[in-house]
Amino acid sequence: MELLVTLRKRALLERVIPFVDGIIVGKFFTSSYHCSLKEIVEINVICKANQKKLYIALDDFISEDDINALYQYLEFIRKLEPDGIYFHDLGIIAAAKKYGLSDRLIYDGKTVACNSLDTAFLLSKGIDSVVLSRELTLEEIARILQNNPRQIDLQVFGHQRLSYSKRRFLTNYFKEINKKNYKYLDNENLFLVEEQRDYKLPIIENEEGTFIYSDYVLEMFNELPELKPYLKRAIIDTLFINDDTIIDVCKDLHRITSDNKLFLRDHLYQNHPDSYSSGFLYQRTNISKDE
Repeated sequence: MELLVTLRKRALLERVIPFVDGIIVGKFFTSSYHCSLKEIVEINVICKANQKKLYIALDDFISEDDINALYQYLEFIRKLEPDGIYFHDLGIIAAAKKYGLSDRLIYDGKTVACNSLDTAFLLSKGIDSVVLSRELTLEEIARILQNNPRQIDLQVFGHQRLSYSKRRFLTNYFKEINKKNYKYLDNENLFLVEEQRDYKLPIIENEEGTFIYSDYVLEMFNELPELKPYLKRAIIDTLFINDDTIIDVCKDLHRITSDNKLFLRDHLYQNHPDSYSSGFLYQRTNISKDE
């Protein structure tokens, strides 16, 4: 199993690279990465020099108006010779074929890959692997992994994306309250607070649209050792997480075993307190009102 970390700041690279097998970066057609094209080239050079893998996030929807820009970006990606490309829009399959990148595609539909049949169908298209939905129970994850061993990626740490829209929620909000000059784009310190709920949902808007995330941080310290033999890649997502926490999580998940998993989880809770949760691992999301 490879351990990957999303890199949203170039300055964090040297600190995390000793403890992971690969880096996920992005610029266009993805959520909230801050790397420039120049920085991605530099990151690629450093990864190759350290025998680490480079993955490109291309995980947003593509509109017809974006086709030419997509082709230009794929040409840039082709020259990097990345180890993989995380994508969401199925149109990427045909576009990647044009640039000889079909065998490096990794499907990341966020909430789409929910069972073995869907996973097998996607793998039949010749892609490298599939990222499972973040909303599955541990039992469901284990079943899919056993049916598709070493062909599955999984987010094992970080906030979980709950919603995405092309609409500019924050732009419209700050326009409505007459704060047009407020620096809200790519701002990781904004939260959505619903009137009838007391928790805060991180929200971020960039050139791709608006993204809303879980109030909690998913952590799978207890479950990962048993899943490792079946996983192809485990992903640590860094959005809204401070740097010191990320470094320790990378260190600990790099060396986690069945014997030390609870010790390492306690270390996380004590040294980096946050709203940690097992997410949906032990609760179904499709419970009816009668249940």
